[in-house]
Formats: sequence, C-alpha cells, structure tokens
Amino acid sequence: MKIIFIILSLLFVILISSCGSLTRTEQDVYTITDKDTIFTYHVRNNPGNRDNGVIYPSSKVVMPERELMQLDSIVERFYPDFIRFGFFESVGTIGGNSDFGIGTGLLGIFPDLDKVTDTYRGNSNSIFTGGIYRIGIFEHRLRWFRDSKNWTLGTHGLEFLLPDARGENMLFSVLPVYLRKRYYISEEIPYLSITPSIGFGFYPSLYTNISGSIEFGSIGGLNLRAYLGLAAGYNPTYSPQIRNNDFQNRNEGITSVFPYFGIGISFLDFHNLVRETETEWKDHEHSSWNIGLVQFAFLRGSSVNSITDNEIFTGFQFKLANSYLAIPHKNNKIFLGTSLLNMMILGRESWGIGILPIRAGYWFVLAHDELSAEPFLEISYFPSSMINTGIKLNLVISESINFGLIAGYASGSTTINLPAGLIGDYGITKNFSNFYLGLNFGLLDRIFYPHELRYNK
Repeated sequence: MKIIFIILSLLFVILISSCGSLTRTEQDVYTITDKDTIFTYHVRNNPGNRDNGVIYPSSKVVMPERELMQLDSIVERFYPDFIRFGFFESVGTIGGNSDFGIGTGLLGIFPDLDKVTDTYRGNSNSIFTGGIYRIGIFEHRLRWFRDSKNWTLGTHGLEFLLPDARGENMLFSVLPVYLRKRYYISEEIPYLSITPSIGFGFYPSLYTNISGSIEFGSIGGLNLRAYLGLAAGYNPTYSPQIRNNDFQNRNEGITSVFPYFGIGISFLDFHNLVRETETEWKDHEHSSWNIGLVQFAFLRGSSVNSITDNEIFTGFQFKLANSYLAIPHKNNKIFLGTSLLNMMILGRESWGIGILPIRAGYWFVLAHDELSAEPFLEISYFPSSMINTGIKLNLVISESINFGLIAGYASGSTTINLPAGLIGDYGITKNFSNFYLGLNFGLLDRIFYPHELRYNK
C-alpha cells in the first residue's frame, strides 16, 4: 500500500511538471517580403563623325530586373501560466478538542514557542485549537464546462491539517489534489472572492477536505482568508503521526474527523485572473517596492559580545518572505510592509525575533534600475518587543539578487519564553539598545522601480 501511494505521488509530480509551468511561451512567426524592380538603361551611339544638322538615330535598351527577398522574423512572448502560485499559507483554526488546544493564535503563526515540542499535548486555554499549514502552492486553470472561467486544479507541496495538539489526529499529505471554483465579488486588485473547494490527500494520510473560503488578495504576494470546512481522514500505522507517537498504540491506525473555522494569511502567494494569463509578463501590474524570499545581513553591533569568534561581525539578521507595499498617495514612495519572520541577532544576549512585524518607510530611487535607499521604522511585537530604525542602501545585481549596506539602531526585549535551543546559542535575551552596521544580501528578492508600479501607469 505504501508503495502505491509513493507511485501515485510521483505520477502526480510528473503531471504537474509537464502541464504546470509558471511561464507560457508563445511565438509569433512573421515573413517579411521585400520586392524591388531595377531598370537598367543602355544607350549606344552610332560610330563616326557627326556633322552639324545631321541627326543619327541611337539605340536605347531598357533592361528591367525584378528582385524578391524574404526574411523570417520570430517574436517570443511570455505569459503567466498559473492561477495561483504561493510559498506559504498559515491558518489558525477553531474546531478541535478544546482540552488539547495548540494555541496557534490568530492566523496560526503566533504559538507559545517554548511549548511547541514533540511531547506537547496542548492546553484548555487556547481559542485557536489547531491550524492549517501549506508549503508550495500551485493552481492551474481547468478548462471544464466549455471553458468556464475560474475552475482550477492544484496541489500543495506539503499540507498539514491539525485539529489540536494531538499528533495522532493530524492529517498530513505530500502533494494533495485540490479542485476549486472562484466566484469573484471584486476583480480589482486586491481581489475579493468566495471559493468552494474539495481536496484529497493520499500519503501518508488518506483524507478528504471540503471547505469554503472568503479570499482577499493578492497584493504584494499577501492574502487574507477565512475558512469554514470539514476534514475527514485516516492515519495508517506507517504514517509518522502513528509510528513516532509515544501516546498512541503504534499498531492501530486512527480515524480523524473534525469541522473547523479558521482565519489565515499567506506569503509570496500570487494570484492571477484568467484575463491576466493573457497579459505578457512585462505588462503585469505591481503593487510593491520590494518582494522577496530571503534577506540576510551580517551585522556589527555596538557594545555587544559576538556570537562567534569573528572580530568583524557580532551577529546577523534573517528575514523570510518580506513584502513592502507602495501606498498610493502623491508620489507613491511611502511604503508599508511586513515579513513572515524577522530574526535580529546583534550579539550574545542582545537579540530579538519578530513574527509579522510592521515596517514603514520611504523609497528613494537614486539610480534608475540600479540603486535605491530606504529609511525605515520597523516594530516587532511577538515574541519580542523590538523597535528597529535605520536606512538601507540597495544595489540591484539581477532581477532576483541584490546587495546592500544597512545602518541603524535597535532596541527591545523579550518577555515570552523562547525555545531553549535559541537561548543556548545566543544567550538569555535581555533589554538591549544598540547601534549597528551591516552588509545585506537579498536572494530571490526583487526590487521594483517607479515605472513598474501600477499606480504610475
């Protein structure tokens, strides 16, 4: 049975790979025909002397010559070939056993970090008892019912459906298959739609997930969603939820059925209308100054002990899934943004973590398509309370890679218990206030310029 599920998963990967590329290339072939006619005139005078008054006839020969030249011209056009493509989605849900609540918090990304361990079985004080987590999201247009719009067939690289903290009840699948139909309330960015869906997970859990959602987005790769659904499935004995569970008989599978209501957010999650799949990539509208997967900086803080033996840098900053939205006001250079995770380590005992921090600033373009600067203020509130203000200079290396210099001042503290592993590596975080300098690198991190923003078109 296990082999069958692996084969099915591999076949589905092949199917998605063959028909689900992100870009569709179309070629326009032109034949250019150049026609021309050349007339050559030959005039031959009769030999001999010519006396005045005597006119000799001359022979005039006209030779026409036609030329035909044909050239083939090929123009390639590139279009998006997906309805939805995303990095990560998180949903905080209500519906599991309230005595075993995980406490994922609103949107599913604000858990009690020190309690999330292999042996944690939840508590009864949590409003959001479970969560839904998806990594690697893809939806392709499905041309059913005479090419009816807004049907999609898609999958997720990994999907986790957790009713509560009990691992044996978690439904988990690699590459589940989802069928969705969207009904749009608004087709203006950011879109608003109602989406019924049905999904099937095959391995390691076997399950069906039926849900309806209200979706708002995407704008800058950010989306908000509210879900109402029912999940029902079975965890076989070979599934990791049973095989690695110390609280469950490992020789018995578990049936898990639970309704849920949830509110969620997704990052780097891009959504196209059908008409947008017929618009070339170069003509697509953008709403952000910066969207990226990873930003990493080497930092040197003032008056702190280094976390390594390196005498130049005392710490680092790591940001995951950031988006800075341009505010459509006057010159559109004010921005408001966030990221999934912001980890700032200035040195031992001087560090903080921010989940969904709030960042505001002003975007200066210093050299077109190359150099920009962003003075900013960033506020983190969970799990650390931290204020970070400074200025960052960005140099574009390519469309997805950039290099920068950063300087600023950070001050904060952490009152919530953090995982012991972090404390062991970086010390017990205290109240800290430090100036810092750093070198920043953006990977899969795109910077946009004024002519690319939809507000300037």
